[in-house]
Amino acid sequence: MKKNEVKKLGITIKNNWRIALVVTIMLAISGYILASYGMTKHYITYSDMYVESTDNIPSAEKAQTIALLFTSPKMYDAINENLVTKFSYAELEKMISVTPTNGTQIIKATFDCETSSDSYKLAEIYLGQVQLVLDEYEANAKIQIISTPVEPQRPAFPDERVFAVIGASIGLLISVLGIIVIWKLDNTITSADNITEQYGVPVIGELMDFDNEIDYLGR
Repeated sequence: MKKNEVKKLGITIKNNWRIALVVTIMLAISGYILASYGMTKHYITYSDMYVESTDNIPSAEKAQTIALLFTSPKMYDAINENLVTKFSYAELEKMISVTPTNGTQIIKATFDCETSSDSYKLAEIYLGQVQLVLDEYEANAKIQIISTPVEPQRPAFPDERVFAVIGASIGLLISVLGIIVIWKLDNTITSADNITEQYGVPVIGELMDFDNEIDYLGR
């Protein structure tokens, strides 16, 4: 990059850095507001259960079967009996996820709701019904809760801080691109060498910038 181009870039940055800063801050604030007020919150409560088989079926295989029973209509009917607000099978299917850990006797359950209290309450009701449902299906298994549910303090998604950082990053990128575009489109003559390079015209004389000279000399 030639000296006069570097000088022009410096002038462009000097003239536009405040706008770039405002754009970056505004987009960071926008990201935070979007996450706080414009998106559905997801509060997730977790719980792990240990499956102990009472028949001859290996416990890991039993855990896979029980994971399917835990998302059955009987399970959701048992949950609805203890809820003030009733949910459809499809709604509970979105809110509850039960998955066996591969090759182990552990089943992981997650409860995804729009409020932390609902998520925690749903987990408690669910875990209170699991053994009853297994007995109804005659599943020949016992469940031990190895990870009790804890009410979430923050939503798992969206995270306001992450969205603020994303907004700031986008703002910074837009600012940098904007400065580069302004710099490239700027055809201002900044030096005698600039005239020679652009137009091939020799410079006979050059006037001194007295303001800069006075500042430089401190007079």
